[in-house]
This record gives sequence, C-alpha cells and structure tokens, in this order.
Amino acid sequence: MDSDQENQATTASEDNPSSNISESSVDTQEDFSKFSVDELKSKLKEAGLPVSGKKAELVERLESFTSEKSGAGSEDDSETDKDSEVTDEDSEKADAKPVFTLEELEQLSRSQLRKIRKDYHHKAEELRVARDELNLTSQTHAAERNELNVKAKEYMDAVHMYRDRRNGLNVEVGQIRDERNEVTEKVNSLKDNFLSLKRKRFSGQNLPPISRLRKQIQELEIKQMTTPLTTDKERALVEEISSLQNKIKQHDDLIETDTEVLDARDTFRESENKRRELSKSMQKSRQEAQTAHHSMKDSLRLNRSTRRKADAAQRAFVKAKEKADIVHNEYIEYLRGMQEIDRMTASQGKSGSLADQKASAASAEDLFAKFLAGEKLSTEQLMIIQKAGML
Repeated sequence: MDSDQENQATTASEDNPSSNISESSVDTQEDFSKFSVDELKSKLKEAGLPVSGKKAELVERLESFTSEKSGAGSEDDSETDKDSEVTDEDSEKADAKPVFTLEELEQLSRSQLRKIRKDYHHKAEELRVARDELNLTSQTHAAERNELNVKAKEYMDAVHMYRDRRNGLNVEVGQIRDERNEVTEKVNSLKDNFLSLKRKRFSGQNLPPISRLRKQIQELEIKQMTTPLTTDKERALVEEISSLQNKIKQHDDLIETDTEVLDARDTFRESENKRRELSKSMQKSRQEAQTAHHSMKDSLRLNRSTRRKADAAQRAFVKAKEKADIVHNEYIEYLRGMQEIDRMTASQGKSGSLADQKASAASAEDLFAKFLAGEKLSTEQLMIIQKAGML
C-alpha cells in the first residue's frame, strides 16, 4: 500500500510531463526581444503591420504574426479580410476627375461654364458621400481593432497569470514530495520498531499479523456483496468475519497491556497519517498545476486568434483610409474647379468671356468692312465699330 501511494503521488513533472511544459509555443519563436526598436519597426512594415507602441507591444505583435505565418488560423484571417475589404464599387466612385483644363474653361461661354459647374457640383457631392462612407468604414475597423487589442492584452495577462500559478504549484509539489519522502523514511523506521517490539513481547500468542487478518476480512466482505449465498453460507461467512475481527481485537488488547508497545504503535500511526496527508496535498497541488497549465494554453490560443483578427482589422482600416484619402483629394479638385468657374463667371459679368470677346471682334471687323464698302449701317452697328477702336 505504501509503495503504491508512493508511485501514484509523484510530482507534476514526473507523472505528467505536459504540466511542466512551459510556453513552448512561445519560447520556440524567434527572440524578437533582442531586436532594437528600429529593427522591430522595419519588420512590422515589411509585414504590413502597425508600427506604433512600446517595444514590448512591437515584440508581441511580431510574435503573433510569426505564429500566424506558421499556418494556424489562416481561415480566420481570410474570412476577416474578406469581410473588411473595401469594395471596388467604392473605388470606382473616384475614377472621374475634372475633364476641363484651365485653358479650356477660358474658351467657354458663361452658360457653358454654368452647366459644367453644375456637373462638377454633382460629381463633388458623389465624391463627398463616398469619402464619408469610406471614413466611416475606416473608423469602424479602427474601433474593432482597438477592441480586439484590448481583448488580446487581457488574454496575454491571463497567460502570464496561469503560467506563474502553474510554476508556483510545481515548486510546491516538489517541496511536499521532499517532505513526504522524509516522513516516509521515518514511518518505515517506526513501523519496523513497532513490529519488532510486538513480536518480541507477544511471540507466544500465535496470532496472525493484523495485515493478513484485515486482508481476509476485506476478501470475505467482497464475497458477501457480490456472490449469491444461501442463508446458511451467509451466516457462516458472517461468523468467519466476526472471528477475524475478534483476533484483531485480541491484538489491540495485547498492545493495550504493554505501554511500550502501545507508544510505539501510536507513534507509528501518527507518522503514517501525516504521510497520507502529505500525499493527498501533493496530489491536489499537482492537479491544480495541471489545470493552470491547460488554462494557460487556452488563453494563449485565444490571444493569438484575437491578435490575428486585430491585425486583419488594422489592414482593413489602412485600406479604407487610403481610399478615403484618394477620394478626398479628387473631391478637392472638383471644389477647386468650381471655384475657378465661379471666378471666371464673375469676371465675365464685367468684361464677357474670351469667346464672347472674340465673337464681338469678328462682328466689328465685318461691320467695318461693310462700312468701307459704303454700305449703310445703323447707329448701334457704328457704335460697335467705334467700341472696337476701328473709327
């Protein structure tokens, strides 16, 4: 019985190697903690990841990305990226740009400019709406990223907590085992002393050893519970059990008559009880260490999965923000075009457009030719010639 308990009550490191497995999945990664901040940021840029944060955050981000590349959770990334992509329809809204150059606008009449300005205004509104939608999308991805980063940090904090608890319990198991081994040696010595003294004092009583008597009683009790017996056989079995119990009582009665043997027995039993309590305590600590180890692994898995989703949300945020910036720049181009048209139409209100001026000059030349040919002209026609400086 003692040897069985000794074999069963081993430490977490001996009975279950997995309980002493530290964060092997973490330790086997490249040691990014030895990199400088500039080197870490360079690697993050190559991976398309954000470069903001303290060194510890940069290291943690690279470690998560490295585990992602090893193949874990690729489906999560593909699904998240697919959901967070900005559609081509959004980008198509930014394809058109102002089609008229400043020189071309100067050749147009006031009515043509007003029509173009209306088109510009319509296109600018489309671009503004598209830009605002893209900005809203980028803000949504940013909020999702921030929330996931918070969760990832909570999971990593849990990893550290469970790891420390597991390591502390493993140390506790070792300490209890060492103490139990010392007590076991003492128990064996006290047991030998008790049995030797008992044999010496009561050798003439012809009583079988108590251990044998108890084993016989146990076997008979099992037989009584599991085997169909007649009334007579069961009565005989009960009597046999009672006889064996009386022999054990005779042992106890003999011991009670000898103070030295009695003290030796009580000292042995006390030490044996302490050894059993230590075995139970060691087994409990070992199970708790195993539970903490599994909890640590679960938290680490959740951390990596959440970190991958946060990185995917960051990439989606960057894509949406870049497209929003492109659309915004084109929106500004249309606004500037509208301002230029407003300036031209305001100027034309005073002097007329360049096209109108050219048309007026051509008309004055025709009238002047008629005047030279001797044709009769009206007062208004003469004023046109005079205004053109031909008279």
